[in-house]
Amino acid sequence: MSASITGVPDRAAVLAFLAASVDAESGPGRSDEPEVVVDAVAGLDLPPGSLVLIAMPNGRVALAAFFGVLLAGAVPVLLPPAAGAARINEISRQLGGAALIAPRIDPARYGATEVHPLGDRCEAALLADRPHPRYQPGEVVLMTSGTSGITSGCLHGVDALMRNADRHATAIGQRADDTVLVSLPLYYSYGLVAQALAAFVRGARLVVSGPPFTPRSFTDIIRAHDVTVSSLTPSAAARLAVDPPAGPPALRVLTVGGDALDPAQVGSLLANGPQQELYLTYGLTEAGPRVTTLAAHREPEHRWGSVGVALPEVRTYLRDAPGEGPGAELVVESDTVLRRRVPGGAPTVTGSVATGDRFDIDADGYHFFRGRSGDSVIVAGEKIWLPSVRRIAAELPGVRHAATTVYRDDHNELRYRLDVTVDDPGPRQAAEIERALNRVLLRAERPHRITLGKATTEEWRK
Repeated sequence: MSASITGVPDRAAVLAFLAASVDAESGPGRSDEPEVVVDAVAGLDLPPGSLVLIAMPNGRVALAAFFGVLLAGAVPVLLPPAAGAARINEISRQLGGAALIAPRIDPARYGATEVHPLGDRCEAALLADRPHPRYQPGEVVLMTSGTSGITSGCLHGVDALMRNADRHATAIGQRADDTVLVSLPLYYSYGLVAQALAAFVRGARLVVSGPPFTPRSFTDIIRAHDVTVSSLTPSAAARLAVDPPAGPPALRVLTVGGDALDPAQVGSLLANGPQQELYLTYGLTEAGPRVTTLAAHREPEHRWGSVGVALPEVRTYLRDAPGEGPGAELVVESDTVLRRRVPGGAPTVTGSVATGDRFDIDADGYHFFRGRSGDSVIVAGEKIWLPSVRRIAAELPGVRHAATTVYRDDHNELRYRLDVTVDDPGPRQAAEIERALNRVLLRAERPHRITLGKATTEEWRK
Protein backbone atom coordinates (compact mmCIF):
# COMPACT_ATOMS: atom_id res chain seq x y z
CA MET A 1 0.00 0.00 0.00
CA SER A 2 1.49 3.34 -1.04
CA ALA A 3 -0.48 5.73 1.13
CA SER A 4 -1.59 6.18 4.70
CA ILE A 5 -5.28 5.55 5.33
CA THR A 6 -5.29 7.09 8.78
CA GLY A 7 -5.12 10.80 7.87
CA VAL A 8 -4.37 13.37 5.16
CA PRO A 9 -2.25 11.70 2.48
CA ASP A 10 1.47 12.29 2.28
CA ARG A 11 2.55 14.99 -0.21
CA ALA A 12 5.34 12.89 -1.72
CA ALA A 13 2.97 9.95 -2.24
CA VAL A 14 0.39 12.24 -3.86
CA LEU A 15 2.90 13.76 -6.28
CA ALA A 16 4.33 10.36 -7.22
CA PHE A 17 0.82 9.03 -7.88
CA LEU A 18 -0.17 12.04 -10.00
CA ALA A 19 3.12 12.01 -11.93
CA ALA A 20 2.48 8.38 -12.90
CA SER A 21 -1.13 9.09 -13.91
CA VAL A 22 -2.17 9.66 -17.52
CA ASP A 23 -4.97 11.54 -19.23
CA ALA A 24 -6.30 8.99 -21.70
CA GLU A 25 -6.88 11.42 -24.56
CA SER A 26 -3.68 13.46 -24.26
CA GLY A 27 -1.09 11.18 -22.68
CA PRO A 28 1.14 11.87 -19.67
CA GLY A 29 1.38 15.67 -20.03
CA ARG A 30 4.02 17.76 -18.26
CA SER A 31 5.69 15.81 -15.50
CA ASP A 32 5.69 18.84 -13.17
CA GLU A 33 2.08 19.88 -13.84
CA PRO A 34 0.52 18.24 -10.73
CA GLU A 35 3.19 19.75 -8.46
CA VAL A 36 2.59 23.21 -9.96
CA VAL A 37 -1.14 22.93 -9.21
CA VAL A 38 -0.58 21.59 -5.68
CA ASP A 39 1.90 24.37 -4.85
CA ALA A 40 -0.34 27.06 -6.39
CA VAL A 41 -3.30 25.93 -4.27
CA ALA A 42 -1.11 26.15 -1.18
CA GLY A 43 -0.16 29.69 -2.28
CA LEU A 44 -3.78 30.82 -1.97
CA ASP A 45 -3.21 30.88 1.83
CA LEU A 46 -6.73 29.79 2.68
CA PRO A 47 -7.61 29.47 6.38
CA PRO A 48 -7.61 25.84 7.59
CA GLY A 49 -10.96 24.16 6.97
CA SER A 50 -11.98 26.50 4.13
CA LEU A 51 -14.35 24.89 1.62
CA VAL A 52 -13.07 24.91 -1.97
CA LEU A 53 -15.41 24.18 -4.88
CA ILE A 54 -13.73 22.31 -7.78
CA ALA A 55 -15.61 22.33 -11.10
CA MET A 56 -13.09 20.62 -13.39
CA PRO A 57 -13.46 18.07 -16.19
CA ASN A 58 -12.06 14.60 -15.53
CA GLY A 59 -8.29 14.60 -15.64
CA ARG A 60 -5.21 14.49 -13.49
CA VAL A 61 -5.38 18.30 -13.10
CA ALA A 62 -8.75 17.85 -11.37
CA LEU A 63 -7.15 15.26 -9.09
CA ALA A 64 -4.18 17.57 -8.46
CA ALA A 65 -6.62 20.29 -7.39
CA PHE A 66 -8.47 17.84 -5.13
CA PHE A 67 -5.30 16.61 -3.42
CA GLY A 68 -3.80 20.11 -3.39
CA VAL A 69 -6.78 21.44 -1.43
CA LEU A 70 -6.43 18.60 1.10
CA LEU A 71 -2.69 19.15 1.47
CA ALA A 72 -3.32 22.88 2.03
CA GLY A 73 -5.55 22.07 5.01
CA ALA A 74 -8.72 23.05 3.14
CA VAL A 75 -11.80 20.97 2.28
CA PRO A 76 -12.47 19.97 -1.37
CA VAL A 77 -15.88 19.44 -2.95
CA LEU A 78 -15.95 18.20 -6.55
CA LEU A 79 -18.77 19.57 -8.71
CA PRO A 80 -19.95 18.74 -12.24
CA PRO A 81 -17.84 20.77 -14.70
CA ALA A 82 -21.06 21.64 -16.55
CA ALA A 83 -22.60 23.24 -13.45
CA GLY A 84 -23.65 26.81 -14.20
CA ALA A 85 -22.94 29.90 -12.11
CA ALA A 86 -26.43 29.81 -10.52
CA ARG A 87 -25.90 26.27 -9.23
CA ILE A 88 -22.34 26.92 -8.06
CA ASN A 89 -23.32 30.13 -6.27
CA GLU A 90 -26.20 28.39 -4.49
CA ILE A 91 -23.97 25.51 -3.38
CA SER A 92 -21.37 28.03 -2.20
CA ARG A 93 -24.00 29.96 -0.25
CA GLN A 94 -25.45 26.85 1.38
CA LEU A 95 -22.15 25.11 2.20
CA GLY A 96 -19.93 28.11 2.83
CA GLY A 97 -17.58 28.19 -0.16
CA ALA A 98 -14.33 30.15 0.20
CA ALA A 99 -12.87 29.58 -3.26
CA LEU A 100 -13.68 28.16 -6.69
CA ILE A 101 -11.31 26.22 -8.96
CA ALA A 102 -12.27 25.80 -12.62
CA PRO A 103 -10.60 25.89 -16.06
CA ARG A 104 -11.66 29.51 -16.66
CA ILE A 105 -13.55 31.79 -14.28
CA ASP A 106 -15.41 35.05 -14.87
CA PRO A 107 -14.96 36.49 -11.36
CA ALA A 108 -17.93 38.86 -11.67
CA ARG A 109 -20.31 35.90 -11.92
CA TYR A 110 -19.21 34.70 -8.49
CA GLY A 111 -18.81 37.97 -6.61
CA ALA A 112 -15.02 37.76 -6.85
CA THR A 113 -12.63 40.49 -7.97
CA GLU A 114 -9.72 38.52 -9.44
CA VAL A 115 -8.51 35.08 -10.40
CA HIS A 116 -5.26 33.30 -9.58
CA PRO A 117 -3.64 30.95 -12.11
CA LEU A 118 -2.99 27.41 -10.87
CA GLY A 119 -0.72 26.31 -13.69
CA ASP A 120 -1.77 26.33 -17.34
CA ARG A 121 -5.14 24.56 -17.21
CA CYS A 122 -7.07 25.92 -14.23
CA GLU A 123 -7.43 28.96 -12.02
CA ALA A 124 -8.96 29.94 -8.69
CA ALA A 125 -11.20 32.74 -7.51
CA LEU A 126 -11.44 33.74 -3.86
CA LEU A 127 -15.14 34.23 -3.23
CA ALA A 128 -16.43 37.48 -1.77
CA ASP A 129 -17.68 37.55 1.82
CA ARG A 130 -15.97 34.27 2.59
CA PRO A 131 -17.46 32.75 5.73
CA HIS A 132 -15.62 31.58 8.79
CA PRO A 133 -14.56 27.98 8.04
CA ARG A 134 -17.20 25.42 9.06
CA TYR A 135 -15.00 22.37 8.51
CA GLN A 136 -11.74 20.76 9.59
CA PRO A 137 -8.56 19.90 7.67
CA GLY A 138 -8.74 16.34 6.36
CA GLU A 139 -12.45 16.53 5.59
CA VAL A 140 -14.10 16.13 2.17
CA VAL A 141 -17.61 17.00 1.00
CA LEU A 142 -19.17 14.61 -1.52
CA MET A 143 -22.27 15.99 -3.22
CA THR A 144 -25.47 13.94 -3.11
CA SER A 145 -27.87 15.69 -5.49
CA GLY A 146 -29.56 12.41 -6.35
CA THR A 147 -30.49 11.43 -2.81
CA SER A 148 -31.14 14.56 -0.77
CA GLY A 149 -31.08 17.69 -2.91
CA ILE A 150 -29.03 19.65 -5.44
CA THR A 151 -27.19 21.68 -2.79
CA SER A 152 -26.74 18.89 -0.25
CA GLY A 153 -23.61 16.91 0.51
CA CYS A 154 -22.00 14.40 2.84
CA LEU A 155 -19.10 15.39 5.05
CA HIS A 156 -16.49 12.61 5.28
CA GLY A 157 -12.98 12.26 6.62
CA VAL A 158 -10.54 11.51 3.81
CA ASP A 159 -9.10 8.74 5.99
CA ALA A 160 -12.50 7.01 6.02
CA LEU A 161 -12.81 7.38 2.24
CA MET A 162 -9.42 5.75 1.79
CA ARG A 163 -10.37 2.90 4.13
CA ASN A 164 -13.47 2.32 2.04
CA ALA A 165 -11.37 2.45 -1.14
CA ASP A 166 -8.95 -0.10 0.31
CA ARG A 167 -11.77 -2.49 1.28
CA HIS A 168 -13.28 -2.20 -2.19
CA ALA A 169 -9.87 -2.86 -3.77
CA THR A 170 -9.48 -5.99 -1.62
CA ALA A 171 -12.96 -7.22 -2.59
CA ILE A 172 -12.15 -7.00 -6.32
CA GLY A 173 -8.57 -8.24 -6.05
CA GLN A 174 -6.94 -4.98 -7.15
CA ARG A 175 -3.13 -4.97 -7.04
CA ALA A 176 -0.24 -2.53 -7.09
CA ASP A 177 0.74 -3.62 -10.61
CA ASP A 178 -2.71 -2.82 -12.03
CA THR A 179 -3.54 0.03 -14.39
CA VAL A 180 -6.91 1.50 -13.46
CA LEU A 181 -9.11 3.40 -15.91
CA VAL A 182 -11.54 5.90 -14.37
CA SER A 183 -14.05 7.03 -16.96
CA LEU A 184 -16.85 7.82 -14.51
CA PRO A 185 -17.11 11.46 -13.41
CA LEU A 186 -14.78 12.17 -10.50
CA TYR A 187 -17.58 14.11 -8.79
CA TYR A 188 -19.35 10.73 -8.40
CA SER A 189 -18.30 9.11 -5.13
CA TYR A 190 -17.95 5.84 -7.06
CA GLY A 191 -15.45 7.36 -9.50
CA LEU A 192 -13.48 9.26 -6.85
CA VAL A 193 -13.33 6.64 -4.08
CA ALA A 194 -13.68 3.21 -5.71
CA GLN A 195 -11.42 4.10 -8.62
CA ALA A 196 -9.12 7.10 -8.07
CA LEU A 197 -8.55 6.69 -4.32
CA ALA A 198 -8.44 2.89 -4.62
CA ALA A 199 -5.65 3.25 -7.18
CA PHE A 200 -3.89 5.68 -4.85
CA VAL A 201 -3.97 3.50 -1.74
CA ARG A 202 -2.90 0.41 -3.73
CA GLY A 203 -0.10 2.21 -5.58
CA ALA A 204 -1.66 1.41 -8.98
CA ARG A 205 -1.24 3.46 -12.14
CA LEU A 206 -4.28 5.59 -13.05
CA VAL A 207 -5.58 6.45 -16.51
CA VAL A 208 -8.23 9.20 -16.50
CA SER A 209 -10.88 9.53 -19.16
CA GLY A 210 -14.40 10.87 -18.95
CA PRO A 211 -17.89 11.08 -20.38
CA PRO A 212 -19.45 10.50 -22.82
CA PHE A 213 -19.27 6.69 -22.70
CA THR A 214 -19.39 4.47 -25.78
CA PRO A 215 -18.47 0.78 -25.86
CA ARG A 216 -15.98 1.43 -28.67
CA SER A 217 -14.14 4.31 -26.97
CA PHE A 218 -14.08 2.39 -23.68
CA THR A 219 -12.40 -0.67 -25.20
CA ASP A 220 -10.09 1.47 -27.36
CA ILE A 221 -8.73 3.23 -24.26
CA ILE A 222 -8.35 -0.06 -22.40
CA ARG A 223 -6.23 -1.51 -25.19
CA ALA A 224 -4.25 1.68 -25.87
CA HIS A 225 -3.16 2.02 -22.22
CA ASP A 226 -3.00 -1.66 -21.17
CA VAL A 227 -5.72 -1.11 -18.58
CA THR A 228 -6.43 -4.05 -16.26
CA VAL A 229 -9.18 -2.66 -13.95
CA SER A 230 -12.14 -0.38 -14.68
CA SER A 231 -15.70 0.36 -13.57
CA LEU A 232 -19.02 1.31 -15.16
CA THR A 233 -22.48 2.39 -14.07
CA PRO A 234 -25.30 -0.12 -14.73
CA SER A 235 -26.58 1.94 -17.68
CA ALA A 236 -23.14 1.94 -19.34
CA ALA A 237 -22.66 -1.76 -18.56
CA ALA A 238 -26.02 -2.49 -20.19
CA ARG A 239 -24.82 -0.76 -23.38
CA LEU A 240 -21.61 -2.76 -23.28
CA ALA A 241 -23.62 -5.99 -22.84
CA VAL A 242 -25.54 -5.42 -26.09
CA ASP A 243 -22.48 -4.17 -27.99
CA PRO A 244 -19.52 -6.20 -26.68
CA PRO A 245 -16.08 -5.73 -28.19
CA ALA A 246 -14.62 -8.26 -30.56
CA GLY A 247 -11.55 -10.23 -29.58
CA PRO A 248 -10.22 -11.68 -26.33
CA PRO A 249 -10.84 -10.02 -22.94
CA ALA A 250 -8.79 -6.85 -22.55
CA LEU A 251 -9.49 -6.28 -18.83
CA ARG A 252 -8.74 -8.47 -15.86
CA VAL A 253 -11.42 -6.82 -13.71
CA LEU A 254 -14.63 -4.94 -14.55
CA THR A 255 -16.84 -3.66 -11.73
CA VAL A 256 -20.37 -2.32 -12.02
CA GLY A 257 -21.72 -0.01 -9.33
CA GLY A 258 -25.15 1.46 -8.70
CA ASP A 259 -28.46 -0.33 -8.67
CA ALA A 260 -28.77 -3.95 -9.81
CA LEU A 261 -27.88 -5.07 -13.34
CA ASP A 262 -30.39 -7.27 -15.16
CA PRO A 263 -29.29 -10.94 -14.82
CA ALA A 264 -29.54 -11.38 -18.59
CA GLN A 265 -27.06 -8.53 -19.06
CA VAL A 266 -24.79 -10.09 -16.43
CA GLY A 267 -24.87 -13.31 -18.44
CA SER A 268 -24.05 -11.44 -21.65
CA LEU A 269 -21.08 -9.69 -20.04
CA LEU A 270 -19.80 -12.94 -18.55
CA ALA A 271 -20.00 -14.59 -21.98
CA ASN A 272 -18.78 -11.75 -24.21
CA GLY A 273 -17.59 -8.82 -22.11
CA PRO A 274 -14.10 -7.30 -22.22
CA GLN A 275 -13.15 -8.72 -18.79
CA GLN A 276 -12.01 -11.93 -17.16
CA GLU A 277 -13.62 -11.12 -13.79
CA LEU A 278 -16.92 -9.29 -13.27
CA TYR A 279 -17.92 -7.72 -9.94
CA LEU A 280 -21.32 -6.20 -9.16
CA THR A 281 -21.31 -3.70 -6.30
CA TYR A 282 -23.72 -1.55 -4.32
CA GLY A 283 -23.04 1.62 -2.40
CA LEU A 284 -24.20 5.14 -1.68
CA THR A 285 -22.36 8.36 -0.95
CA GLU A 286 -23.60 8.46 2.65
CA ALA A 287 -21.90 5.11 3.37
CA GLY A 288 -18.52 6.23 2.14
CA PRO A 289 -19.53 4.80 -0.48
CA ARG A 290 -19.11 1.04 -1.21
CA VAL A 291 -21.19 -1.44 0.81
CA THR A 292 -21.47 -4.83 -0.95
CA THR A 293 -19.71 -6.81 -3.69
CA LEU A 294 -20.61 -9.86 -5.80
CA ALA A 295 -17.95 -11.77 -7.73
CA ALA A 296 -20.41 -12.66 -10.50
CA HIS A 297 -17.91 -14.81 -12.42
CA ARG A 298 -17.68 -17.15 -9.42
CA GLU A 299 -21.39 -17.32 -8.61
CA PRO A 300 -24.24 -19.48 -9.94
CA GLU A 301 -26.80 -17.91 -12.23
CA HIS A 302 -29.46 -17.54 -9.53
CA ARG A 303 -27.26 -14.97 -7.79
CA TRP A 304 -26.66 -12.75 -10.84
CA GLY A 305 -29.55 -10.55 -9.71
CA SER A 306 -27.71 -9.84 -6.45
CA VAL A 307 -25.19 -7.16 -5.51
CA GLY A 308 -23.38 -9.57 -3.21
CA VAL A 309 -22.38 -9.58 0.44
CA ALA A 310 -21.24 -6.79 2.74
CA LEU A 311 -17.60 -5.69 2.71
CA PRO A 312 -15.46 -6.64 5.71
CA GLU A 313 -16.20 -4.43 8.76
CA VAL A 314 -19.51 -3.35 7.20
CA ARG A 315 -22.78 -4.53 8.78
CA THR A 316 -26.15 -4.36 7.06
CA TYR A 317 -29.68 -5.17 8.16
CA LEU A 318 -33.26 -4.53 7.08
CA ARG A 319 -35.93 -2.55 8.84
CA ASP A 320 -39.58 -1.93 8.10
CA ALA A 321 -40.18 1.42 6.44
CA PRO A 322 -43.23 3.17 5.02
CA GLY A 323 -43.89 2.77 1.33
CA GLU A 324 -45.06 0.28 -1.19
CA GLY A 325 -43.10 -2.40 -2.98
CA PRO A 326 -41.10 -5.49 -2.14
CA GLY A 327 -38.29 -5.70 0.38
CA ALA A 328 -37.47 -3.52 3.38
CA GLU A 329 -35.17 -0.56 3.91
CA LEU A 330 -31.45 -1.33 4.09
CA VAL A 331 -29.46 0.13 7.00
CA VAL A 332 -25.65 0.25 6.81
CA GLU A 333 -23.30 0.37 9.81
CA SER A 334 -19.63 1.14 9.13
CA ASP A 335 -16.73 3.31 10.26
CA THR A 336 -16.82 4.93 6.81
CA VAL A 337 -20.32 6.46 6.91
CA LEU A 338 -20.62 10.24 6.68
CA ARG A 339 -19.78 12.43 9.65
CA ARG A 340 -22.85 14.59 8.97
CA ARG A 341 -24.97 15.93 6.17
CA VAL A 342 -24.29 19.46 4.96
CA PRO A 343 -25.59 22.05 5.21
CA GLY A 344 -26.87 21.95 8.74
CA GLY A 345 -26.96 18.24 9.49
CA ALA A 346 -26.45 16.81 12.97
CA PRO A 347 -23.34 14.65 13.50
CA THR A 348 -23.70 10.95 12.77
CA VAL A 349 -22.91 9.41 16.15
CA THR A 350 -23.98 5.80 15.63
CA GLY A 351 -21.96 5.04 12.51
CA SER A 352 -25.10 3.98 10.66
CA VAL A 353 -27.12 5.31 7.73
CA ALA A 354 -30.62 4.43 6.56
CA THR A 355 -30.27 4.13 2.79
CA GLY A 356 -33.83 4.66 1.58
CA ASP A 357 -33.23 1.66 -0.71
CA ARG A 358 -35.33 -1.48 -0.46
CA PHE A 359 -33.64 -4.89 -0.37
CA ASP A 360 -34.08 -8.54 0.42
CA ILE A 361 -31.16 -10.38 2.08
CA ASP A 362 -31.07 -14.16 1.81
CA ALA A 363 -29.86 -16.64 4.42
CA ASP A 364 -26.30 -16.53 3.01
CA GLY A 365 -26.09 -12.74 3.25
CA TYR A 366 -26.59 -11.94 -0.44
CA HIS A 367 -28.32 -8.60 -1.06
CA PHE A 368 -31.04 -8.26 -3.70
CA PHE A 369 -31.96 -4.70 -4.67
CA ARG A 370 -35.73 -4.16 -4.97
CA GLY A 371 -36.18 -0.41 -5.47
CA ARG A 372 -35.48 3.14 -4.31
CA SER A 373 -37.34 5.80 -2.43
CA GLY A 374 -40.13 7.24 -4.56
CA ASP A 375 -38.41 10.66 -4.46
CA SER A 376 -35.21 9.42 -6.11
CA VAL A 377 -34.96 8.15 -9.68
CA ILE A 378 -32.08 7.13 -11.95
CA VAL A 379 -32.43 8.45 -15.50
CA ALA A 380 -29.73 7.60 -18.06
CA GLY A 381 -27.34 6.75 -15.23
CA GLU A 382 -27.88 10.04 -13.35
CA LYS A 383 -29.55 9.90 -9.93
CA ILE A 384 -32.09 12.71 -9.56
CA TRP A 385 -33.68 13.97 -6.36
CA LEU A 386 -37.16 14.94 -7.52
CA PRO A 387 -38.06 17.25 -4.57
CA SER A 388 -35.30 19.63 -5.73
CA VAL A 389 -36.85 19.83 -9.19
CA ARG A 390 -40.30 20.46 -7.75
CA ARG A 391 -38.92 23.16 -5.43
CA ILE A 392 -37.27 25.09 -8.28
CA ALA A 393 -40.57 25.23 -10.17
CA ALA A 394 -42.75 25.91 -7.12
CA GLU A 395 -40.70 28.97 -6.09
CA LEU A 396 -41.40 30.82 -9.37
CA PRO A 397 -43.99 33.64 -9.43
CA GLY A 398 -47.36 32.44 -10.64
CA VAL A 399 -46.72 28.76 -9.86
CA ARG A 400 -49.17 27.21 -7.40
CA HIS A 401 -48.12 23.56 -7.36
CA ALA A 402 -45.46 21.30 -8.88
CA ALA A 403 -45.51 17.50 -9.06
CA THR A 404 -43.34 14.85 -10.72
CA THR A 405 -44.37 11.60 -12.39
CA VAL A 406 -41.94 8.80 -13.23
CA TYR A 407 -42.72 6.77 -16.36
CA ARG A 408 -41.13 4.62 -19.08
CA ASP A 409 -40.95 5.86 -22.66
CA ASP A 410 -41.58 3.90 -25.88
CA HIS A 411 -38.10 2.35 -25.58
CA ASN A 412 -38.75 1.27 -21.97
CA GLU A 413 -36.29 3.90 -20.69
CA LEU A 414 -37.04 5.47 -17.31
CA ARG A 415 -38.05 9.15 -17.54
CA TYR A 416 -39.87 11.71 -15.42
CA ARG A 417 -42.41 14.45 -16.12
CA LEU A 418 -42.89 17.75 -14.30
CA ASP A 419 -46.55 18.77 -13.92
CA VAL A 420 -47.06 22.41 -12.91
CA THR A 421 -50.27 24.29 -12.11
CA VAL A 422 -50.02 28.04 -12.70
CA ASP A 423 -52.13 31.16 -12.84
CA ASP A 424 -51.51 31.64 -16.57
CA PRO A 425 -50.52 28.43 -18.44
CA GLY A 426 -49.20 30.22 -21.48
CA PRO A 427 -45.91 30.09 -23.43
CA ARG A 428 -44.30 32.86 -21.36
CA GLN A 429 -44.78 30.93 -18.10
CA ALA A 430 -43.61 27.70 -19.75
CA ALA A 431 -40.44 29.42 -21.00
CA GLU A 432 -39.72 30.90 -17.54
CA ILE A 433 -40.04 27.48 -15.88
CA GLU A 434 -37.71 25.93 -18.44
CA ARG A 435 -35.15 28.73 -18.01
CA ALA A 436 -35.23 28.35 -14.22
CA LEU A 437 -34.65 24.61 -14.45
CA ASN A 438 -31.87 24.99 -17.02
CA ARG A 439 -30.00 27.50 -14.85
CA VAL A 440 -29.61 24.95 -12.06
CA LEU A 441 -30.10 21.42 -13.41
CA LEU A 442 -27.59 19.50 -15.48
CA ARG A 443 -28.88 18.35 -18.86
CA ALA A 444 -29.35 14.76 -17.65
CA GLU A 445 -31.33 15.97 -14.62
CA ARG A 446 -33.96 17.93 -16.54
CA PRO A 447 -37.50 16.57 -17.03
CA HIS A 448 -38.32 14.99 -20.38
CA ARG A 449 -41.74 16.60 -20.34
CA ILE A 450 -43.21 19.71 -18.69
CA THR A 451 -46.99 20.07 -18.57
CA LEU A 452 -48.80 23.23 -17.46
CA GLY A 453 -52.33 23.39 -16.10
CA LYS A 454 -54.41 26.29 -14.84
CA ALA A 455 -54.62 26.54 -11.06
CA THR A 456 -58.05 26.17 -9.48
CA THR A 457 -59.31 28.50 -6.76
CA GLU A 458 -58.58 25.83 -4.17
CA GLU A 459 -54.96 25.47 -5.32
CA TRP A 460 -54.55 29.26 -5.22
CA ARG A 461 -55.65 29.36 -1.59
CA LYS A 462 -53.18 26.61 -0.65
